[in-house]
Amino acid sequence: MAKRELTADGGALIKSPSPPKAQERELDRAVSYMISEITERYKNNVIGGLHKSTVEKFADAQQGNYAKILVKLAKQTNRRLLRQFDDGRIEQLVNDVLSKVDKRNQQELYQLVERRVGIPSTELIATEGLKSNINALRLETAQWVKKLRDDTLSEYTANTLREMAIGGSLEDVMKNFAGMAEKRKNHAKFTARNQISNFNAITGKIRAQNLGITKAIWRTAKDERVRHSHIARDGKEFDLSKGLYSSLDGKWLMTGIDFQCRCYSEFVIPED
Repeated sequence: MAKRELTADGGALIKSPSPPKAQERELDRAVSYMISEITERYKNNVIGGLHKSTVEKFADAQQGNYAKILVKLAKQTNRRLLRQFDDGRIEQLVNDVLSKVDKRNQQELYQLVERRVGIPSTELIATEGLKSNINALRLETAQWVKKLRDDTLSEYTANTLREMAIGGSLEDVMKNFAGMAEKRKNHAKFTARNQISNFNAITGKIRAQNLGITKAIWRTAKDERVRHSHIARDGKEFDLSKGLYSSLDGKWLMTGIDFQCRCYSEFVIPED
């Protein structure tokens, strides 16, 4: 379908849709549950499976090579976890959550267009033709969640083996594991927030471009948490196909795409 070429009497600015907090929390709960399950299973079945009553150090001793035992237990546990959190389940979860984000983004943006320009939002939705773009973004988010799962499994094994290699006791291993687990849980929360924000920002941008909008104005959250390189972009007009450059970070960026970015765009509808 050909792109529209929107214009408005005297021109108009349309705020890009904000990322929905409900879906941030929903994805956060889901990925945090996955990491918690992986952590508990690994702690109980892998580290807890080592013979710890008579051995103070992890080395070749009465019960054999503890590194080999750990790797064997890790492989067994990982196979069970990969069945529980398989690719299909992750893709379905992401699809369910992002379908809600997509619907909200679509309705919020097109309702604003309807008020500014007069084209019914129902007509814009019916003739959108962006299904393949949205599906690609959903698959990208699913890949990030799979990476979170796989990286957690490999990190737990690699870091535990390192602690054993330097002669750490079981107490040292457990302390190191607790630190890793906390970091992975925090990373899960970051991944959930970041992916919802990215998906929402990119879908809004694609929809604006599909309406023939080529320019936007960068707006920040205007508080003390805004990074200096984003403050430097505040209020500047930019091309949606390129993003906005700042010498402070040396990047071409779109609003809402940089990590934990809370900035938003005002899409510019040209004057009729």
